[in-house]
Amino acid sequence: MQRLAAATRQLGLQLARGVEAAASARSAAAAEACSSSCGGGSGGAAAGVQWQQLRWASKKQGGSTQNTKDSLPKYLGVKLFGGQRCRPGNIIVRQRGTEFHPGANVGMGRDHTIFSLVEGRVKFSRDPRTKRRVVGVEPLEPRPQRVEQVQQAAEAAAA
Repeated sequence: MQRLAAATRQLGLQLARGVEAAASARSAAAAEACSSSCGGGSGGAAAGVQWQQLRWASKKQGGSTQNTKDSLPKYLGVKLFGGQRCRPGNIIVRQRGTEFHPGANVGMGRDHTIFSLVEGRVKFSRDPRTKRRVVGVEPLEPRPQRVEQVQQAAEAAAA
């Protein structure tokens, strides 16, 4: 029996017990070769035993993958909020389309980026007529205290 098991493993065959059926030409040839090498009498199919070839996987099964491609982030959104100071050229909002519309002292790039044209403070508002959200920049006014301090310092230095 051990010789039969060894021959079965060597040929890649599996011993199946059950109803006798017509074996393929390849299975029959393998069964005859096994029975003759094992020293068994007549063929295995005549003794109520059927030989079937067992096939093992030659490569590991690989699963398919989906949803693996991803685009880089675009970093859209509001960059400077209401009341924050900005300089000329500072980006206030990066957007796709005109979610925010340009107001006073701002420009809009061809990709709808809203940027400052003057130094000042950012102001968000809503147009009462069209209900659009508008972004503008209120220019900074010169501080009178600072002007007076500079003038007094200049007079003191001259005297």
